[in-house]
Amino acid sequence: MTPSRTRRSRALAAAVTGLLAATALAACTTDTPGGTTMTPAPTTAGSAAFPVTIDHVFGSTTIDAQPQRVAAISWANQDAALALGVVPVAMPFAAYGGDADGLLPWVKDALTGLGAQTPALLDEADGFDYDGLAKAAPDLVLGVYGGFEKADYDKLSKAARTVAYPGAAWGTSWQDQLTTTGKALGREAKATEVKAQIEKKIADAVAANPQIQGKSFAYLSFTSSDPSSVYYYTASDARVQFVKALGMVDAPKITELSQGTDDFFGTLSAELVDEIDADVVLAYVDDAAHLEAVTKDPLLGKIPAIQRGSVVVLDDPTFNLSTSAPSPLSVPWAIDAYVPKLVEAVGKL
Repeated sequence: MTPSRTRRSRALAAAVTGLLAATALAACTTDTPGGTTMTPAPTTAGSAAFPVTIDHVFGSTTIDAQPQRVAAISWANQDAALALGVVPVAMPFAAYGGDADGLLPWVKDALTGLGAQTPALLDEADGFDYDGLAKAAPDLVLGVYGGFEKADYDKLSKAARTVAYPGAAWGTSWQDQLTTTGKALGREAKATEVKAQIEKKIADAVAANPQIQGKSFAYLSFTSSDPSSVYYYTASDARVQFVKALGMVDAPKITELSQGTDDFFGTLSAELVDEIDADVVLAYVDDAAHLEAVTKDPLLGKIPAIQRGSVVVLDDPTFNLSTSAPSPLSVPWAIDAYVPKLVEAVGKL
């Protein structure tokens, strides 16, 4: 893995785990399924939608015919395919947040709902599993949500046509995941349908919880190894966008820090954290004991929301991942998990 790839991987790990050390589970590639499973499409578009060209950060990819063996890499890409009724021939082993079989709960539910077996699982603990991909023999690789670099893309493209992310690394919204994946798979009508269903679930959650509307929040990550600084997530970060979709707003300090940057997170000195004037803080911590240490810290404990206890504790990997990489499958799951905690935190104002 190149130094730049290593730096990006470490930054990504910080985004998901709150800069905590997660145990990397080794994943063995299972036997390759016979091919991609597709449920009947809602329209007759299918193969008539091809050829299609999809623009992305590294150029464009032309797909000549409806893919028959779809592989997913990075996070969330299998989620968009599954949401559209397409079961990949290969997808990543979920070392963070998944069960012993390497499956996230929303992915497991989708596979069960489609009556599908678990696809071949790719070990991405230290870069892409090119051997696993080769064994799966895909005709299309989905990397619509990701942060890999041009060298990775070039290597992936040698295995099969690859659709990369459209812009900012790790910044593809769940809506764009659906739209782009639907276009790549010839399921644009289904993508529109699924998008409407998720938007209704969000709207229902907003309507049912007026007490959180307009309240400000900040996503922060605390590391027990270095309490001298705090990581914050910017206004453009996907997990931040998720909370804003529920009717909450960026804290003024986060708005200020987010200006003029395309980065999804940044660092703030502990001496300045009392300026984070959020009604609610969503806090990545090791565990309850770490949160208590943050609360008692002479600098970190000055954050107003921390002082009041208006905190949503982020110490569960599955809970954390549901919005760290928001997808068409994880967002509905996250709504049910997050909203009660946001309501509780706002109740302490």
